[in-house]
Amino acid sequence: MRNILKLVCFFLITIGIIPKEVQAASFRDLTDDTLLTEIHYLVEQDIVRGYSNQLFKPNDFVTKAQVAVMLTRALGLNTINIENPHYQDVTSANQYYKEIAAVQNKGIFDASHKFNPDAPITRGEMAIVLNRAFLLKGSDPYYFTDVTEQTRGHKEILTLAHNHLVRGYGDGAFKPNDPVTRAQFSAFLARAMTLSKPHLLKDPAFVYTYAYYSLSDNKRYTLSYQYEQHDGKNDVWTVKNVSTGQTFSNELLYGHDRAYGQAIAGDANTHYDLYMELPLRVGVILHEDDPGVTAGERVTVKSTNGTVQAGEVQYTGVIIVEKRSEFSNVVKTYYFVDDIGLVKEMHNDLVVFELLNRTMK
Repeated sequence: MRNILKLVCFFLITIGIIPKEVQAASFRDLTDDTLLTEIHYLVEQDIVRGYSNQLFKPNDFVTKAQVAVMLTRALGLNTINIENPHYQDVTSANQYYKEIAAVQNKGIFDASHKFNPDAPITRGEMAIVLNRAFLLKGSDPYYFTDVTEQTRGHKEILTLAHNHLVRGYGDGAFKPNDPVTRAQFSAFLARAMTLSKPHLLKDPAFVYTYAYYSLSDNKRYTLSYQYEQHDGKNDVWTVKNVSTGQTFSNELLYGHDRAYGQAIAGDANTHYDLYMELPLRVGVILHEDDPGVTAGERVTVKSTNGTVQAGEVQYTGVIIVEKRSEFSNVVKTYYFVDDIGLVKEMHNDLVVFELLNRTMK
């Protein structure tokens, strides 16, 4: 009977600490939807969980022990054959002992006298552990007003910025000593897990054939896309109606190591219909309040490893991008495949473009 009571008590304690999973979309306290995609991703992966009363508690500070648990789940670390990290404040009786030992054994957290499992992790510490966990590369001279070479985690912070995992604050600060909230760490972790640098341009060696639904005349066409030239900035693709030979406006595709853009040559506007900085990761990559010609738009990467049916092909590893505008109720969804390019585009529930086939020239 005593063992049963112990088991019941342990079960009740566990519910309070590692709460029952709920769908991210149903969390009642996620009033800011800018991090919803990342949080939903982690919920689907069973890496982070909400509470049974439909609360996520996004503004609670995440502790170092909780970070250890999330990283262990995200990386699939072994928690069976582990070495004692010899932290004075983390004994084998600690409920998170195995996860803390696992991340220390992996070199994600330093060996030291104490781990401070209940202490909030700071933004600077977060940058260090994410870099170690995911072996992130690259660094730009990204300017944060409060990050210098003397800042602990200086290089790691710049690497996160280079990979678009962090943006900093409106005043140009990173605030490396501020504690990280539950929502913030969920976002940073999901972005690191889904980081991708795909090649989104069409392949000039192929002729692309698309099914196209014209919103201007509500007619369906079969279009042929063929590479014509590089105009010094963009790849220029000629577009023709397969049945009649009628010529449509050229498509312009901009490809760079750090950006991708697509536009229609005949459009009156001078900016790209879709423009994204690379690498990509899940979450909002362009906000409505960002300055420039794209002001009023929100671009969200919904997946960097999705699936989609286009023509008779089931594609995997698909980049799924959603674009919304304050000036329209049309939600545009783009599906890209690495080294192939756009395979499908939808406006709300309507398929506008769908790749039928590619043939070598």
